[in-house]
Amino acid sequence: MGKPRSAIAVRGTTKALIDAALKAFSSTETARDTADSFDDVIDYTREHCEELGGASGEDTWHCWQQGEFAILGDLSLDNPQDRDALSELSEQLGELTVGMLDSSFGDIVFGVYVDGKLKRWLEVEEGEVYEEGSPIIEERGHFDEGFDDEALERLWTARGLPTFEHDPLGGPFELVVITARN
Repeated sequence: MGKPRSAIAVRGTTKALIDAALKAFSSTETARDTADSFDDVIDYTREHCEELGGASGEDTWHCWQQGEFAILGDLSLDNPQDRDALSELSEQLGELTVGMLDSSFGDIVFGVYVDGKLKRWLEVEEGEVYEEGSPIIEERGHFDEGFDDEALERLWTARGLPTFEHDPLGGPFELVVITARN
């Protein structure tokens, strides 16, 4: 798990997720494209993400459909850290699952929002585990020893989502270039 990962998953379509995310994250779409592989997503993001060498003020989201789930990722790892926007996104779309892993810094996040309300939040930051909300059913019997990257993977997949451990295998991916948040 050497690469940073970030994803927000909802039951629904990529169109609905992108439209709602633009509103919730107060972002403006400046371009849209598609990619067939995750390597192409990374190349495109490098060109259109300020943190990775792209134009000033730009970031890129990648979105794909996995069965009944629409999943939105951002390699800059900004979206899972904006909890107000996550709440607003959940108000618009219902239940959402959030995951983030930045193995370089040891930061790990797993969250669940339902109808705009935080249901569960687990976070590792600087080696400390922070918990909010009530344990969800997928945690039952798994977390006597703490929350780590393996626990994130178990929780993510227990919710019916594809692996969080590896790059997304399926495409196509919708790529959305956004301007810096307002």
